[in-house]
Amino acid sequence: MKAQDETNNHSLSSDVFIKDAGFKDRRKILSNTVAAQIVEQLSKVMEHHINIMNIDGMIIASTDPNRINTLHGGAKIIINKNLSELLIESETQYVGSKNGINLPIHFDNAIVGVIGLTGKTEEVYKYSQIIKKMTEILLLDSFVKEQHTIEQKAKDRFLEEWILGDYHINHPMEFKQRAHMLNIDIQTPKRLLVFAVKKNHQPVSDQLQTAISHHVRRYLSSLYQAYLFRTSTLFICVLNHINDEEILRIAKHINILVTEQFQSAIYIGIDDYDFKPVKRSFKHANEALQTSFKSQQNINIYDIVSNDIFVNNMTHNQKTEFIKQLFNQADNETIREYVGILKTFYTFEGSLKDASQALFIHKNTLQYRLNKILDLTGYDPRKISISYMFMMAIKIYDALQSGDNFQAEML
Repeated sequence: MKAQDETNNHSLSSDVFIKDAGFKDRRKILSNTVAAQIVEQLSKVMEHHINIMNIDGMIIASTDPNRINTLHGGAKIIINKNLSELLIESETQYVGSKNGINLPIHFDNAIVGVIGLTGKTEEVYKYSQIIKKMTEILLLDSFVKEQHTIEQKAKDRFLEEWILGDYHINHPMEFKQRAHMLNIDIQTPKRLLVFAVKKNHQPVSDQLQTAISHHVRRYLSSLYQAYLFRTSTLFICVLNHINDEEILRIAKHINILVTEQFQSAIYIGIDDYDFKPVKRSFKHANEALQTSFKSQQNINIYDIVSNDIFVNNMTHNQKTEFIKQLFNQADNETIREYVGILKTFYTFEGSLKDASQALFIHKNTLQYRLNKILDLTGYDPRKISISYMFMMAIKIYDALQSGDNFQAEML
């Protein structure tokens, strides 16, 4: 009797989850998949055959595969008469039944199925209440996990519609109601952190992305109102507005987590500190991410004065026109040669000696070619006040090259 009371208390605890989830159809509580998982777990501690029947009395999971999808007459009796247990002494006593004990599986104070142990009643009876209790615990655990998954998907969908769409503009009242239901604060200003993960220079598998999401979410759960959702290629973290130092600390933690735990390369972009709508925050964070892909620094904060951000915001035609005008309509081969010289020259901080050695040419030859660039463009690349223009040109040229469109555009 004591075991029965404990079971009822356990089933009462599940009532909170059911009400919160708005779960109506108890028939779906004990699915075939969940039943099979429970039987697999119980079989590790029980030598006797175990069967789980649904509320129709059908065996939906069993350690004896031959009994699955057959009717268990004893289970039907338990469900119809609301019995606390049923001992079966003969295989002819109930259709489809064998010697053993059968007990109801309670969830939210209602019978959702039956658990049966096959064997001599004097042997299996002593385990019956323990197995019933374990079954209900495993069932509750499965239900809570499923509800958590449903809630996470709802949050992911909400965040995606908010940040990447216009849901908050097109349906403002519904948007606020959903935010309240999901306990997402939409009033406090946000900062966005966007990251992408690659392994051997290739996008990682969906399975690995899921594992990374799980670990990053677990870390973010320690922060107030911090969320993560992902698209097919990006992970997007939504954080309450914090300063650069704090958000960089979070970025570095995620960086270590991904690189060390998953042996993968991670690239992170963070939007700037200014207050702004989340849609623009995402745009800025994504532009900072593009800089991380191209630079030696894999974590970057959006900066409008950054050359990389500036170049990323230029259209293809603007980039092409800039190169054409700077190099005075020179042919492609000449531009390619001069950009290569300038790259090496600036890599070695303007040292003629080091740059000429890297280019395998004499210092005087390098001076001659730098003079040719001066003649062509009207700007001396050796002057510090001018160098920024040529460094910008290098970035723009590289951007055009990476797009594979420069050659066609210039011809």
